[in-house]
Amino acid sequence: MNPRFETGTESKGRRPGGLLALLRAAFNAALLAVAAALVLLLGAYVYALERYGEGISRRYPALPEDSYVYSADGERVGVIPASQRRRTVPFEELGPYLPRAVVAVEDRRFYEHAGVDPEGVLRAAWTDLRAWEVQEGGSTITEQLVKNLYIPEEERFEVSFWRRLLQACLAHAYEQRHTKREILTAYLNAVYFGRGAYGAEAAARAYFGKSARELDLSEAAALAGFLHAPSSYGRGGEERAEDRRDAVLRLMRGQGVISGAQYRRAVSRELRFSPPEGREDPVYEPFLERVRREVEEHLGEEALRRGGLRIRTTLDPRLQRVAAASAADTLYAPGDPSAAVVSVEPQSGAIKALWGREGDFNLALDARRQPGSAFKPVVLATALKEGISPYSTYLSGGLSLEFRGEEYVVNNYGYEERGEISLADAMAVSDNTVFVRLAMDVGLEEVARTARELGIRSPVEPYPSTAIGGLGVGVSPLEMASAYATFAGGGVYREPYAVEEIRREAYGGGETLYDHRVSGRRVLGGNQAAAVTDVLRGVVERGTASRYRDLDAELGRPSAGKTGTSDGFADAWYAGYTPQLATAVWVGYPEGRRSMAGVHGIEEVGGETLPLDIWAAYMREATRGEPVWGFREPDYGKFRVVDRAYGGPSGEAVALASSLQSRIRAMVDEALREAFGG
Repeated sequence: MNPRFETGTESKGRRPGGLLALLRAAFNAALLAVAAALVLLLGAYVYALERYGEGISRRYPALPEDSYVYSADGERVGVIPASQRRRTVPFEELGPYLPRAVVAVEDRRFYEHAGVDPEGVLRAAWTDLRAWEVQEGGSTITEQLVKNLYIPEEERFEVSFWRRLLQACLAHAYEQRHTKREILTAYLNAVYFGRGAYGAEAAARAYFGKSARELDLSEAAALAGFLHAPSSYGRGGEERAEDRRDAVLRLMRGQGVISGAQYRRAVSRELRFSPPEGREDPVYEPFLERVRREVEEHLGEEALRRGGLRIRTTLDPRLQRVAAASAADTLYAPGDPSAAVVSVEPQSGAIKALWGREGDFNLALDARRQPGSAFKPVVLATALKEGISPYSTYLSGGLSLEFRGEEYVVNNYGYEERGEISLADAMAVSDNTVFVRLAMDVGLEEVARTARELGIRSPVEPYPSTAIGGLGVGVSPLEMASAYATFAGGGVYREPYAVEEIRREAYGGGETLYDHRVSGRRVLGGNQAAAVTDVLRGVVERGTASRYRDLDAELGRPSAGKTGTSDGFADAWYAGYTPQLATAVWVGYPEGRRSMAGVHGIEEVGGETLPLDIWAAYMREATRGEPVWGFREPDYGKFRVVDRAYGGPSGEAVALASSLQSRIRAMVDEALREAFGG
């Protein structure tokens, strides 16, 4: 056989076999690659569903947004900012132009793809392959949404095939669970537009001072254009903003979204940015601090941080402004002391006004100051619970006693000694020695207990000085207003509150999370409370509160109250009430025990001076137009009159008896709790 033939035969026989093997290997490799890609895709899809399935199944994402605070009559008085400034709205409130503008510029095939746009992916892939690295995103609106909602922030801008694959799987899964309208609504509420505004509603207000539904075509196109570089179009960037707006409008015209006439009108309009929204009226800030604390107490810190709350409160905006004005009109000069004013409705515990701040320090809530003689009604209330009549007589004069190994010396102001005097008259003239003797009689522990029952949460120690307001820590103006509101409310303590209702609202819907229910705890019998009020009426009619003014004539209605002054004129109080409203006023320097002597030329700044000036000015306006109610008359026949003016036990004996009495009562209470389970 011809060798060349054999060689040729051998050569021709090998070529087809080698090519076939090569093709088979290539096919197998491709098959393996496809299988690996499918496994990778399936794995990414399963991972996405396992990790984010619950989140993507919600109709709309839960987004941080501001909480809004409203007064009792529905006026918006404050904003509690969330981590992102946002207000979610439903699709209907996004307006006719903004959704179309955003689709035109961000994802023109939005209504044609299923979360991932193959055309966009191929375009991005070609760009990446040419550069041999990931350069172009090709992200759809849905992909952008899931990236911002579910991809961790530290990975969000990571350029990798795995991140893109995960994002694509999430987008496809999201599209299977939501309509295009829901996706666009979520996107336009989630995305950042610049100027600190997240979501279309906040952006419309930040840039143009109007709601999203009120945007015209020119403004909507501008906002849509801001999405690619939100930080570039703030104040002073109007010219750049108009260029970007015009580019968006050209896209909309080119895609047939708007007509040529609409385009020409829109590009001819000058963009006018509104100034940044101002802060809420600072007059409400002290009250809003109380609101924040109550919301956190009811719902937790996380709910407040997440936001989206609509908080209806007890605030009367007119009374709040009157409180601030009354304080400012009285304390107007440089170097004047500060003031706090708190009003509580006795029938409910609703805080109607709460004013007083020094910088960031809330004087109405957090200032713990010595109440002085404004605490004496607590001692009287304790005695009335024991059945002691206000017309019982005590000795007014210097007192020296030993208590727990310490000597206490108590004198009246100016060392005045009045001799035999009734408790009612002693209250009117603010006699110190009588009320220390009375407190020793009824028990210092009992006085402290009554204070707690009246709503004083600050520590009240059982010492003789407590009877005349010498407390270890002091009390806040809110605590004093609450205690006096209990007297005005017939002896029923109702915890003071600022929040009536809390709703969470998002995308036009909402649910009630908290609804206040008024409740009360009886501290004094109705007749006992009426007796306290009657005695405090004496302070107004003939006592310390009547030195410089006729309150009944000024208010056009009866009121009751008590002055209070601490040592060295560092604190001055007036706490008083009508049947409808209890108000406490404190005046002093926030930095501590700084004397107010000489302020406004007043040598002795007591409760009957600056605090009563503020209280009278405030209550005159606060009660204007309100019906005139009288106070209940007490039946003094139900109390026993005791004569402790002469011949009573010594201070040391009284102290010992008081201590024993308190211990016995504590033992009895403990035994009852153990026997009846609390």
